[in-house]
Amino acid sequence: MRDLVSFCVLLLAFCPATQSRGEEVGNKVNLDEVVITDRKSSGVFEPKESQPNTESTITREGLDRFGGAGQINAFQALDGLPSVNFQSADAFGLSNNRSIRVRGQTRVASTVEGISLLNYGLSPGVSDAWLFDMENLEGVTLYKGAVAAEKSLVPYNTAGTMNRTLLRPDDRFGVTVRDNFGTFGLNKIFTRIDTGLLPTKTKLFVSYSHTEADKWKGTGESRADIASFGLTQQLPAGAKFEVFGTYSDSKTNSYRALTYAQARDLGEYYRYDFNKSLTGIPGQDSYYYDYNRDSYSNYAFFGNLEFNLPCNGKLSIKPYYANENGYTLSGVARILGSPGVRKWVIEHNNYGVTAQYDTPFLGTDLTIGYWYAVQTPPGPPTAQKVYRAANGGLTYAGWAVLADPVGNHEWNSPYVSIGKQLGSVYLKAGIRYVSEMTPSINLYSTTNVPDVSYPQALNYATIDSRGSVKGHTMSEWLPNFGIDYAISKQMNVYFNYGRNFGRPSFDVWTVYANNRAAFADSGLTAQYVWDQVKPEITDNFDLGVRYTGSRGHVAGTLFGIIDRDKGVNVTDPLLGIRYTRNIAEAIGYGVELEACLSPMENLDVFLSASYIRFEFTDDIVTAPGSVTKAKGNQVPDAPEFEARVGATYRFYDFSFSPVLRYTGKRYGDVENREKISDYAVVDLNIRYTKKNILWCKVFSAGVTFLNLFDTHYIGIINASDDTRQGSASYYAGAPFTVVGNVTFQF
Repeated sequence: MRDLVSFCVLLLAFCPATQSRGEEVGNKVNLDEVVITDRKSSGVFEPKESQPNTESTITREGLDRFGGAGQINAFQALDGLPSVNFQSADAFGLSNNRSIRVRGQTRVASTVEGISLLNYGLSPGVSDAWLFDMENLEGVTLYKGAVAAEKSLVPYNTAGTMNRTLLRPDDRFGVTVRDNFGTFGLNKIFTRIDTGLLPTKTKLFVSYSHTEADKWKGTGESRADIASFGLTQQLPAGAKFEVFGTYSDSKTNSYRALTYAQARDLGEYYRYDFNKSLTGIPGQDSYYYDYNRDSYSNYAFFGNLEFNLPCNGKLSIKPYYANENGYTLSGVARILGSPGVRKWVIEHNNYGVTAQYDTPFLGTDLTIGYWYAVQTPPGPPTAQKVYRAANGGLTYAGWAVLADPVGNHEWNSPYVSIGKQLGSVYLKAGIRYVSEMTPSINLYSTTNVPDVSYPQALNYATIDSRGSVKGHTMSEWLPNFGIDYAISKQMNVYFNYGRNFGRPSFDVWTVYANNRAAFADSGLTAQYVWDQVKPEITDNFDLGVRYTGSRGHVAGTLFGIIDRDKGVNVTDPLLGIRYTRNIAEAIGYGVELEACLSPMENLDVFLSASYIRFEFTDDIVTAPGSVTKAKGNQVPDAPEFEARVGATYRFYDFSFSPVLRYTGKRYGDVENREKISDYAVVDLNIRYTKKNILWCKVFSAGVTFLNLFDTHYIGIINASDDTRQGSASYYAGAPFTVVGNVTFQF
């Protein structure tokens, strides 16, 4: 924190006496002419212009049309973008069984207003998916490939960063009520109240939503309650203060995965799920539906203080605090020697601050910033209990993992970015330094520890010195560079390069905790394997072209990825135990196309398509004399071809929006033996919207048909990037679903 304080003071040193965008004469300042243009947002994507990086923004209109039935999960809205493959076990994105890949990679970071709030990818949890309702979003932006230094203030983002921009309090008083209802018991009621601009120059919104839905197969449900607020305050001299807060409570029952043999026979196993009732057989009852579920409560607060400095500078300070508290229950085929149910207790406290200074320094766009963040463990696990299903309930069997962290995960990241317009060319370069300090962890012997709370259990246990580790620091310089050339007023071509920081393989310590005897017999301590942990690093290259005209925009991108120290789950030749290590290398390349056009006044069409190859550059040695043939094979769950095609036709107050979603063939294993066929799904949205009707400013009603032709397909492939034959799991995609909605804006 001392470095952060020093940084804030030193920011002022970069305030030059020279005016770069205006000329000071006496006591007057002659500013350059400011031209305000009306940039038309054509349809679901916001057109981009001169920035030399690859990004896509889904507008508020796009979220309404294609953000998913019920407006539940912001990640689901990204599925309409090129190279994005989002999958959920249910039709609404409510399920805790979901996955997302961008350009074949899995680590997609998530921010709200540029802030990384919850679950940094260190352990299971609902992440920040339930923090804010989508009705409270103005737009969602995905940064792919080389992410600019000031846009990548997250722990890990090898696959890119999704940022959500909140819908600020409105200048006028208003009330919005929206009800979504549909098949499988879906019901989401959302209410928002805006105070309008008060005499104190204050604006405020408060909102609340309740969502529930049954599983479409088996027994179980999902529920979520979210309460949020946002306040903005105008201050003297053009300064501004904002504060936002939110609380969510969610409970979800899991869907049961399929084996590859079952996935090939969806006629028989399409609705295969967890057991609806207890059988009295312990091995079977581990798969009882109520023993496979999540329960989490999250809350977050963050602020934004902006004020102007001399020399046209602006300083922004964003402090934040977030908490995630809950547990995951899951049936395990073998734990502590036999089938059981694991309870993984999770509590994360995240806090930090971002300070950023922007100024037109000597005719450039200069940005200097510092990000400081802390997350308390788990990550790796600190508290995992084991139960046996017996006598119609769960019987305590012991602790699988019991540990006490000393310290936290701590990130320090200064960054600088500079841009310069030179005629038709815009140059931008930046660099970010990231340092992650891992905690020390005391591992405890779990013998004879009773069924008590986690804090009490530590009093009964003794420290296992061979399993305890001392933290260490990992760091990396992350440069980026981009150039954009305006061929004409409508067309730009750009190139960029940038390096991203990926998640280290912290799982290795958990493997040690569960296999202490095997490691001890080989003379290996937990400290030895902990010191081998290092971050995954990707170098990204993009070459793109954009055309923006009066009828819409088109963007195309060629990209390349060099992935080193990739985390792969391999067998240790000394132990015969599989665990994740940062030892692999991979390469990716492909092409993307994004188009949003208005060929006639009442018709908008959009298209996104991509071709991706993402493959290992070498085979994987899994044990002496045993090699997994990986070289040249596509990584699991990464379709080579994807396409999304949609349109909106407006007829008086009605709109009709069909969408075709095509996903090409994928594989569930690195040998590419477990092939999953391609599929196409058609959705249809019909909406009626009327302004100033009776007492409503806006009235809207609609119906959405998902998977219109009831296509049976495999959605999620739960596989690591080196999964071998027989070890992946699969989830069937949701069937035909109907969702209606009614919105009143007063």
